[in-house]
Amino acid sequence: MLIGQFLSNADFSIQKADSIQQALEKLQDMLCKELVVLNGDEYIGFVNESILLDADNDAAPISSIKINTAPIQLRFNQHPYDALVMTTVYNSSLVPILDQDNKYIGVSTQLDILKAISLIQSQNESGAIIVLSIGLHDFSLSQIAHLVESDNCRILNCATKINLESDSIEVTLKVDKSNINALLNSFLRHNYIIMETHNTVAAFDDTADRYQQLMNYINI
Repeated sequence: MLIGQFLSNADFSIQKADSIQQALEKLQDMLCKELVVLNGDEYIGFVNESILLDADNDAAPISSIKINTAPIQLRFNQHPYDALVMTTVYNSSLVPILDQDNKYIGVSTQLDILKAISLIQSQNESGAIIVLSIGLHDFSLSQIAHLVESDNCRILNCATKINLESDSIEVTLKVDKSNINALLNSFLRHNYIIMETHNTVAAFDDTADRYQQLMNYINI
């Protein structure tokens, strides 16, 4: 899965020869806080609302003000995780995407990136989420996989976070099964601490049941 597959349909760019007033109007139209500055199809950098508002002459071109030239850009064939890191490090709402010739082809917004991460982590699949904790030196991904598969489950996604203070590791699993009681008991027998569980189907099923009960009551 490549970040180039998750480009925004909207145009968040402006040419460096365009006026500051044009940029301010586009920010208002797009309901955004920053724009990508281009010279033709060459990526230059960013301008944000505060810099544009501080300009003395709205009729002056974008090139007359300070453009943020921080290295906020990715190649189309990089991973969406790279885009997530980029938005976090630079606190940016947009990541410009370049082609193999370093030409600008569009942006991935924070929403586009979240959609990509959601697909990667199978968040749209039904199942359950389990958060485990185990000693750092006792951690075995193969053992976790074996326990899950022994309960006729599949791991859809797995993420880990090391806690150096407690010398433990936190493991977040997404499995393709909703009824996980037997699996939880299996983890407990193998000395895993179950920190959290979330049944992604049960929550929706519960809402549907309540709605149906309400409809039945109304129809009485």
